[in-house]
Amino acid sequence: MRGVHIIAGVVCVLAGCGGSSGHVTDPIAEMPLGQQRTVSRFDFQDEWPLVAGQGTLACRDGAVAFRAGNITYALNDTARARGYASVEPLRVTQSSAPTNPLRRLPQDARTQIFAELASCQTAGNAPECRCRVAERHALAPDETQQIDVEGNERRWPPLRPQPMSIQKVLDAGLALCRR
Repeated sequence: MRGVHIIAGVVCVLAGCGGSSGHVTDPIAEMPLGQQRTVSRFDFQDEWPLVAGQGTLACRDGAVAFRAGNITYALNDTARARGYASVEPLRVTQSSAPTNPLRRLPQDARTQIFAELASCQTAGNAPECRCRVAERHALAPDETQQIDVEGNERRWPPLRPQPMSIQKVLDAGLALCRR
């Protein structure tokens, strides 16, 4: 009986059973089933760029698509040209840890100060505006710079958030085209 379990295990490994690369539960109709696989955040760890925790990744003739929640999203221009939905609503924004936060002020205060400093960019006299902000919050020049650096690193408002790269998922999808 032990030999049967070993043979079944080998067959399962060769066929890709189990894990996220197993049976595709939500296939993309327009894509060949042999060029699809279920993927999840566990496959990509900290580099998973999507809000959906898992979905179907597929490729056909260079068009890479991801399906989650009954919607098929385009991961590249070729898939967009085929009419798939934009993946942008699914993308996670990245926020890196600050390299040197000003610890004497809570983050919400630093965020507000950063927004004030950013508004100085459109003011007629930006250096004077920045000095007024620093004085109002009792900040030394190096502390003002520290908050400015942190806000830029973490993409605080009014800056637009930076979405995580989908390149690793796109590469995995393109590999499916070569199957």
